[in-house]
Amino acid sequence: MTFDSLLDAMERDLAGELRVEDLAGAGFVSRTQLYREFYSATGHSVKEYVRKRRLSRALALIKHTDLPLLQIAQDCGFGSQQALCKGVKAATGQSPLQYKAGGQEYYFPPGGGRQAYTVTVSSETIPPTLRLRYYDSRLQGIENRALAWLFAEKPGYQGRIFGRNGAQRGPKLCYELYIECHPSESADSPGTPAEGADQPEFTGAFAKTSCPNIEAEISAAWDYLYDGWLKASMFAQGPRPWFEEYIHANGQVKRLTLYLPVEKRPGFHKIRLCRCDDMHFLVARRAGAGAEEAASQAVMAFLAAHHPALAQSARQFYVSAAPEGGPGLRLVRGDSYACGITLMAPLRLPPDCGVELVTHPAGEYAVLEGDCCGDSGAYQSVLAAWMEGLGLQAAAAPFAVYEADRGFDEKNIRIKLHWPIKK
Repeated sequence: MTFDSLLDAMERDLAGELRVEDLAGAGFVSRTQLYREFYSATGHSVKEYVRKRRLSRALALIKHTDLPLLQIAQDCGFGSQQALCKGVKAATGQSPLQYKAGGQEYYFPPGGGRQAYTVTVSSETIPPTLRLRYYDSRLQGIENRALAWLFAEKPGYQGRIFGRNGAQRGPKLCYELYIECHPSESADSPGTPAEGADQPEFTGAFAKTSCPNIEAEISAAWDYLYDGWLKASMFAQGPRPWFEEYIHANGQVKRLTLYLPVEKRPGFHKIRLCRCDDMHFLVARRAGAGAEEAASQAVMAFLAAHHPALAQSARQFYVSAAPEGGPGLRLVRGDSYACGITLMAPLRLPPDCGVELVTHPAGEYAVLEGDCCGDSGAYQSVLAAWMEGLGLQAAAAPFAVYEADRGFDEKNIRIKLHWPIKK
């Protein structure tokens, strides 16, 4: 059994006992070898990895479903509802209900990584600061050299310190420090590598996470914020620049808080994991240029000829790109589409009528709800990233249902993107 196969097996049985002896036997290795190889690959012991994956999955279910806590505890391998509540409190500082209603997002990815990140979204007020621009010819370690310069010039400084990359000046690279300090108190003077300027107080919405002051850990945390959390969240990056806050004492920085400015993603509302009943659609399939429009026109022409009342009352419309290969968490695009309308029950169709019935069976679906979007692929990357974070596997290609119950103006049309999930 390969290591990836071992991780896949663990994902499928997170609710089970997952004894180390059984895992070692399945991989034909000793317990000692399993411990060593597992820690080398994930940065965690087997026990800690399983605990964090169970917690990550449970918190996602708490946030995005209405399942009872007892069922979530059972489905995610917790011995009881009380054990689940205790684990949530230890990881987030909140009860499950507080976590569901709040802005925190705990995430521990399948396959591990160096740490799990807790992301909070809140409005933050950054105090008035003095900006110090530090210039150096070397990029690597420029942040720590800027901090060393600051602590040397201002020994005993205890105020808040923020930082971010600045604009290069000639051959010199720049790192900007922002400190709670009036310009008259600064160490700026001829011959120093920094220059100062006042920065007023400001307030904004930020996604925040923290990490140790280790270059690899800082890069991994930023990568997760941008490439993991942001893509799967209801937020987009805001107009302000990112920055870091240095948590320090006695001239030593132990941890950083990363600030990513965010704003509510236009048109994006929520993702949920839910069980859907059988869904029936009357569709036509077309390929080539203008495939979506041609398929839609074919369905409406059939309805006008055979079921005019349905044509007039249709308010929910189906769009699916033809899958290329098996199901997977990838964008489904192309020039082949199935388009049609939602049916309350299957119709009896005449032979060779140019349309067909499509039924998506009852089961578990990841569903993203949002405003009207001409290309449902714009939402697919968001939903795919969210599913990957939960370790969910797609059972089939996604499809979109556009709902025009409130009218056909674009502002009144809603989209529900459905992605079938394997159990």
